[in-house]
Amino acid sequence: MKIAISAMLVLVGLLAVGGGGCVMKEKVIEVVVTGETCAEYWEIHDSPVYSTPAVVNYANEIDMILQDNDVDRGDIKKAVVTNAWYRVTDFNQGHDWLITGQITVARNDIPSGTAALIEYTNQSVGEALGVTVPATLNGDGVSMLNQALTDYINWGNPILTFTVVSGGVTPAPAADDPMIFGWEACIKMQIVVEEDVDLPELF
Repeated sequence: MKIAISAMLVLVGLLAVGGGGCVMKEKVIEVVVTGETCAEYWEIHDSPVYSTPAVVNYANEIDMILQDNDVDRGDIKKAVVTNAWYRVTDFNQGHDWLITGQITVARNDIPSGTAALIEYTNQSVGEALGVTVPATLNGDGVSMLNQALTDYINWGNPILTFTVVSGGVTPAPAADDPMIFGWEACIKMQIVVEEDVDLPELF
C-alpha cells in the first residue's frame, strides 16, 4: 500500500503591507489536501477466470495523509473521491496480454454489499507497464468510497476490500503459458479542512 500527498493553500486578496502598525486578526480559512491510496496486486494465473483481493485500512491511510500535512481529523469539513488510475509495475513475459474486467469495492467494517469501482476493456498489460492509465470510474463504487470518507469524518474506521475481477484475457492463459504481472490501482481524494490563521486586517 502506498500513499502520495500534496497540499494547496489558496489565499485570495492578500496585499503586501509595509511599515508598522499592522493589525492581525485570527480568521478561519479552508485548506485543500489531496492524497491517494493504492492497492497493489500480483497476478499469476493459468486461467482467464480469476479474482484478486486487496484489503485496505482506509482510516489508517487517511490518518497518514492528515499527519503528513499536520491536520487533525476534527478539522475536516468534507472529503470526496476525485479520480483514479492504474499502472503495471512488473511485466517481462515474451508476449502481451489483453485484459478485461473490473475492480470492485466492499466495506469490511460494516455490511455494504459489493460495488463496481474501476472498469477496463482490452487493456494491454505491456502498454501499461510504467504508464499511469486514467481509470474509468463507476458511480456505485465512488458513492461507497465517498460514504466511507463521510464515516471517517464522523469518527468511523472504514476498512475496504478492493478486488480485481477478471472478465476475460486474450490469449487465454494456460498451465504451460501462465499470465504473470504486477500492478497497482490508485484512488485520489480531496480533503477540505478548516484552519485558524492570523491574517493582517487591511481595512
